Amino acid sequence: MKIACPKCGSNANLPDDKIPKDKDFSFKCPQCAASVSVKASAGNPGGGGFEQNTAGMVPDIPKFQTGGSKQALVCIAPSLGRNRILAGLKNAGLKVHVSETPAQALKYLEYSVYPLVVIDDAFDTDKVIATYINNMDIFLRRKICLVLLGPGLETGDAVTALDLSANYVIKSQDLEQEDASLVNNVLAVALSEHEQMYAVFNDSMKAVGKA
Repeated sequence: MKIACPKCGSNANLPDDKIPKDKDFSFKCPQCAASVSVKASAGNPGGGGFEQNTAGMVPDIPKFQTGGSKQALVCIAPSLGRNRILAGLKNAGLKVHVSETPAQALKYLEYSVYPLVVIDDAFDTDKVIATYINNMDIFLRRKICLVLLGPGLETGDAVTALDLSANYVIKSQDLEQEDASLVNNVLAVALSEHEQMYAVFNDSMKAVGKA
């Protein structure tokens, strides 16, 4: 049985013979050690008997909704991972700009503030895009959820994200896993954590007419 962790989005494969048949159970995610709860699914013997219970584990994580007006900037070379990110963001109704070069990305950033910017290490080899974002006026920087991809990163590692001055990090190989829905889950977590971090600050700024 394959179960996705609601915190980091990674998959855990549990042997069917180790899963209780008629009662709820939980286990620790092997990737981030979060507690993952799975409850017995009432009246569904043909569906494996269980459904994942994510209530209360990761508060207020939004699912991507259609009809949104937010913009996203994607700085990733052509790949399966990029295709999956683009599909997820477009299905969510986000207006997506795809940069083919770091110079083009800098041009986009001169004229727009993107709530979500996704950058691959292999694309931004000289770190010019990430540096430009992190050198912005702090008021503008707070509006951007910066997500960095790289083969040596661990998805959801908050310490690494802090060291890299990013809001979230993703292991690039995770974007090419069999379960494409993980892309949506991971980006939803990244945006949710960013919005929650600055919710109080943004409300205060709105109250004084500065947001």
